[in-house]
Amino acid sequence: MSQNDLFWSAELADLKKGFVFVQDEGRYSCLVCGAAFEDGEVFRVPDSDKWYEARKYAAYHVQHSHGSMLDYLLGLDKKASGLTDLQKQLIRQFASGMSDAEIVKSSGGGSASTIRNHRFVLKEKAKQAKLLLAAIELMESGVSADTPRFMPIHRTATRVDERYAITEDEYESIMKQYFPQGPDGPLASFPRKEKRKVAILRHISADFEASRKYTEKEVNEQLKRYWEADYVTLRRYLIEYGFLDRTDDCSEYWVKG
Repeated sequence: MSQNDLFWSAELADLKKGFVFVQDEGRYSCLVCGAAFEDGEVFRVPDSDKWYEARKYAAYHVQHSHGSMLDYLLGLDKKASGLTDLQKQLIRQFASGMSDAEIVKSSGGGSASTIRNHRFVLKEKAKQAKLLLAAIELMESGVSADTPRFMPIHRTATRVDERYAITEDEYESIMKQYFPQGPDGPLASFPRKEKRKVAILRHISADFEASRKYTEKEVNEQLKRYWEADYVTLRRYLIEYGFLDRTDDCSEYWVKG
């Protein structure tokens, strides 16, 4: 299962912890970067004499490598969380223990009643989300085995629309059409249709390790395997569609999210 699939299939409790136990692989996996910790092994805490078993070290890794899971989740794009910038700010303030009066003072305007109303709206939104989740799970349990299932959308997609409505069968068909020599490439051609383009980029992005930083040269070398004639276009699209990110000076690249 890919890192993106793990994230979207994680239970609520695991999303709050930031890691999940992958039963069939016997490992704990970070939901942010994909770092894996084999069950049964012990890991040394950097710059100390402490050793942690895999589960405890996974929790340590999330906290020390990525910080608060609340901050990470609120840092996701609105298309992923459905939250406005104001709602994200208020959630951070509520979580920090600030009173309504303190929030009003820090914002420089409004009133305590306005803040209470925002809190009410957020709680109602949570109730609606819980009911929607229950309804969707019931729907999925009744879906025929023959019903096409959609491929997961990467959580850093820059714009979620019909381009991402790709079924598993469609994805497999696209892979066969554009990778006739196998999934390792090369590409037969680069598609013009957006849905096919997203499928191709999704496949290529999986070739990059989530917890690693790459130089531009390293990125180019990996992309040349797929499309040597115009690997620069692949690189540009991977960034444009939210699969990869980079520093302003292009000295480092990494899997976004």
